[in-house]
Amino acid sequence: MPTDNRSFKVILIRVATFVVSFVLISLISMFLWIAFTPRFPSFQVTSVTVISLSTNTAAELTATFDVDVILRNPNIVLSVWYESLDLALWFDRRNISSAPIQPLSFSTGADTDTPLRARFTILRRTFPSGVTSGIASQRRFLGSVDFGVKFLARLRFKFGIARTTVRALTVDCYPLRVVFPPNNDTGRLVAPSDCYRV
Repeated sequence: MPTDNRSFKVILIRVATFVVSFVLISLISMFLWIAFTPRFPSFQVTSVTVISLSTNTAAELTATFDVDVILRNPNIVLSVWYESLDLALWFDRRNISSAPIQPLSFSTGADTDTPLRARFTILRRTFPSGVTSGIASQRRFLGSVDFGVKFLARLRFKFGIARTTVRALTVDCYPLRVVFPPNNDTGRLVAPSDCYRV
């Protein structure tokens, strides 16, 4: 009888050890899967300031655009290395101006927010008449103009020296409603705008 009791205890301890080991391995695997699964960064346009906006009958546009953005890296342990990040400004789905974000290559740490700023200056540049007349009519009749921003990124996810292959990411931010007070050629974004993957 004592050997049966002892055998039962040994079997019970082995089963309990197996269950605890299985639960621990499952929890560790789940944590590693969550921590090391790459998630694309998110973008939020926090401010757009348009200075000296003017159009003329020759379909020319003059303006300076200051765009402030926050890049959010949602990854718990992975940093994001940007090979390149270009920002394109558009109206009515037509490109107005574009520029690379400086510096050309940069990294954002895990679980961080990184502020960036881009400046576009357009001086008497000719556009199709629909662009300049659309901007002028929105400003005149609505007191605001709806612009859009597109981000084109080539990035890698990194953990220490390990890194993924280069991935492409395209993000749109629209509408960015820029309000112009009466008799003023400077406009500002009404509210921050989250961007979405295309």
